[in-house]
Amino acid sequence: MREVQFAGAPRAGSPWLLRLTACLLVLLYAVAVLGALRVLAQEQAPAPPSKYGIPADLQEVITQQFGGCFELSKDRGTTGVKYLHPQAGPPWVMFLAADLDGDGIEDAVIVARCQAPFADSTGYQYKVIDPYFTNYGYGDPKITSQFSAADPTRQNLLLIIHGSGKEAWRSATPKAKFVVMNAPFDSLRLTKVLAKKKQVVTAVALVETDGNISNIFWDGKKWKWQDGAGGN
Repeated sequence: MREVQFAGAPRAGSPWLLRLTACLLVLLYAVAVLGALRVLAQEQAPAPPSKYGIPADLQEVITQQFGGCFELSKDRGTTGVKYLHPQAGPPWVMFLAADLDGDGIEDAVIVARCQAPFADSTGYQYKVIDPYFTNYGYGDPKITSQFSAADPTRQNLLLIIHGSGKEAWRSATPKAKFVVMNAPFDSLRLTKVLAKKKQVVTAVALVETDGNISNIFWDGKKWKWQDGAGGN
């Protein structure tokens, strides 16, 4: 029986059909390449924020840079009279990122807890500091760590990472690391202060439930305390 060929219909193996097949193959290849690039980008991108508004791998960064003693502090504390209703205080902030030392590279401030902050300071190359009591003439953190051991407002520590390179505060070898103790706060936020030589710098504002706000800032050599006042 003779095969019927309709007028205008492409013949099998015709250039038109070959071109269509080639186009489909190119399209499929492009889709595969785009999919692979998307997976690669997701693997290289920083971890997305968690439900707490912080990077999901923040605890891993803490452990890597400060050791296993330190744990991310997800609440301001629940003991003491002013903590009978902790939800009444300012929103709890446990992570901030900004250029704090003026070098154009993003740094990090992380709220954490640790029962023995001095234990791994040499191995992990961080410095324990106490800007609050240093401001009042008591400069040895090993001594001032005992001053407010029973005060729930001082149990949370501030971990400060001065970033370096393209990875900033996520760098495996940051510029410097500090553990700030005895700083009274119920929440944190970023602010601006006037440092020496009339230079305006980014600072960390320490907000307390009673409305008092103090600041700590990098003066080019060290972290300094700045007393605040209610409502400032």
